[in-house]
Parts: sequence; C-alpha cells; structure tokens
Amino acid sequence: MRPADLTPPELADLLHQAFEADLGGLSEPLRPEQRTELADYLGCHPDARDATWEAWQALLEDAGHDPADAEYWLDVEFIEPCPENGPGA
Repeated sequence: MRPADLTPPELADLLHQAFEADLGGLSEPLRPEQRTELADYLGCHPDARDATWEAWQALLEDAGHDPADAEYWLDVEFIEPCPENGPGA
C-alpha cells in the first residue's frame, strides 16, 4: 500500500477501518505496517489529511460516530507528528 497512490475516499475507508478496530468494533485492524504508513503519510501531508478528513466524515455519520471524537482520535491517537526533514517536510 502506498498512501500517496490512494484517493481521499480510499484513505478514508482505511482510516475508518482503523478507527472501528480501535473502538473494538467488527473491523479487522490494519496491519501494523499499514497503520504506520498511513499515519505517517497523513501526518506529513496536511492537504491529504484534510481531504481524507472531508471524505471520512460521511462514513462517520453513516456509522453513528461523533465526528469530534473521530477527529480527536485522528489527530491525537492515530497521526504522529511528521519527523523533522521527513516526508513532506
């Protein structure tokens, strides 16, 4: 998986899968390397993060999740800060 090759809705699907799994839902968790790659990509590419967030909100509403809780999870629990001089720096 190369996150840069995925569309915002495809990235949103992966994020939703990770979020649901973290909440103990029925979704299968992402493989650790997938999760890290996605978190790093979104953390280092704010435009991609914003586009993915926009796409993800519809999934959240359909599943009955509070978008504020999901955005907190995304920014605080999922995404790691981009390392200095890392991708997108």
